[in-house]
Amino acid sequence: PGKPIDLSHSRSSNDGQVTPMKKQLPLLTSLLTLTFPATGDAPKPDAPSPEFKRTAAARDQCRAWFREARFVGQEPTRFRLFHRQSIPMSQLLSLGAALAAFCFTLPDVGCAASAADLAAWRHAVADPAAAQLARPSKVQYVWQEGELAMFVQLDPATIQQGEYDNGTTPMKDIKFEKLDTDEWCRAAKAFGAKHIVFMLAHSGGFCMWPSKTTEYHIGNTAYKEGEGDVVKEFAASCRHHGLKAGFYFWMPRPTSAGKDSNTVTYTALDKVHSWEEASAVFKTRFHEIMDRLGPDLVREIWIDQPIRASIGKDIASRAPNAVVQAVGCHDPYPTIRWPGNEHGVVRDPCWSTLKRSKIETKSATQFEADANQTVEADDPDGDYWAPHEADVPLHDKFWHMRPDALNHRRSVAQLMDCYEKSVGRNSFLILNCAPQADGAIHPDDMKRYQEFGSEIDRRFGHPLAVIEQVPGREVFLDLGGLKPVGYTDLWEDYRYGQRVREYVIEGFDGKDWIPLSQGTSVGRRKLDHCPSTPVSQVRVRITQSVGTPLIRKFQVHPGVLN
Repeated sequence: PGKPIDLSHSRSSNDGQVTPMKKQLPLLTSLLTLTFPATGDAPKPDAPSPEFKRTAAARDQCRAWFREARFVGQEPTRFRLFHRQSIPMSQLLSLGAALAAFCFTLPDVGCAASAADLAAWRHAVADPAAAQLARPSKVQYVWQEGELAMFVQLDPATIQQGEYDNGTTPMKDIKFEKLDTDEWCRAAKAFGAKHIVFMLAHSGGFCMWPSKTTEYHIGNTAYKEGEGDVVKEFAASCRHHGLKAGFYFWMPRPTSAGKDSNTVTYTALDKVHSWEEASAVFKTRFHEIMDRLGPDLVREIWIDQPIRASIGKDIASRAPNAVVQAVGCHDPYPTIRWPGNEHGVVRDPCWSTLKRSKIETKSATQFEADANQTVEADDPDGDYWAPHEADVPLHDKFWHMRPDALNHRRSVAQLMDCYEKSVGRNSFLILNCAPQADGAIHPDDMKRYQEFGSEIDRRFGHPLAVIEQVPGREVFLDLGGLKPVGYTDLWEDYRYGQRVREYVIEGFDGKDWIPLSQGTSVGRRKLDHCPSTPVSQVRVRITQSVGTPLIRKFQVHPGVLN
């Protein structure tokens, strides 16, 4: 404030590189020009007078306009303005300097208002009434902020056209000649996934890397003439495409544990006889995988059948940034949970907490452990933080590709239902990808991932209005006229616990406040579908909470009038 922009200076960007301010001028100018309406019928603001500039109201209005600015679709040269019209950037550049002078010479009263807002927020964060609430770790928080991930399941079971590898495929017939890990990354990014969880060793025991623990691995197959290492390829592709990685592997089952048709190779091929041997194989495989991925890349580790696993110290030292999906495991305890179904949905309400005693309970079987930690164990007053991850195959009931799977591909509407009932209910969604027997993703599957991502953006990427970081029990949005609202979208700052316990959202139709939605759990995000009734204002009332509610964001999305 009070200083002109000096374009001769440089500044450091977040990545540590120095960028001349001149190169940032187009972006700066574009942001500043967002407050000017389009030519034509749209109302134009009066020229700012000196008196107008010196009021806190003017500063607040500018901040509000900036806050509501949004990109329009994928077009980089058009922007959504506060009055909901778009303007070609070329028509706005000439206005940038004038607005720059206006914004950068506003007096310090605006800064004082910002400081007051920040102080109010900090005071609410420190509310002692919420001090006892469980809170996420930084690792858990970063993971859930990703919203979406992709699962990849490919092993000899795909060639056998089954769900479980039975060990019958000759090694010379395992070719995966069209396997392309870059294609996996393109599929994940198409629908907005931030990381990929690769199934590296399923129940059959086949390893997608050359492992010292078995002869049943990719290095002994015809894939790349025995020189392939899919885990290394996967890591390189994730780094190239800016994605994080995760991996799924199975705790070996020894012969002493009895027959299990799903784990045939552990007993028939590798001759793992005791749980001690199984643990040694398991740990060796973990370190082999981490040698290939690296600690900076791994965001999620999924251990199946983990009730006898003992690998907590290894994970803490080698994968410190990873959440752990391991229902019933005690070393380590799981930091995320399976909700109890494979439909990609969680119930409403969905809480990220449960009693620690549920986690510490030792179960005799995996089925007992599963039942003890699903959504049925949720407790808003629980003292252990472990949010849910909803998993779902793209092809209903088919995790591995086989011919009939293509007849069960989920529609965009079904995928959006999963999104709204997982991400939109304080959970996380992981969507499966099942490459074909040659390793390639079916083109119609790739198209569906793209359609899913486009629909998420169309439905939730262009809100009618947004407000952020508001402490307290009421939040208001002005829509600037009667507009149909299709979804309400409420977020709380769950870094400080799930404080909201009950809320009501209403819209003003010009005469009365009418109900739009209501609920209990909010957490990271709560999407509520509502009738597309035209309203001009929307308000949230938090009717029950633990301590001062922390509204991280509240926005509403367009509806369609019947």
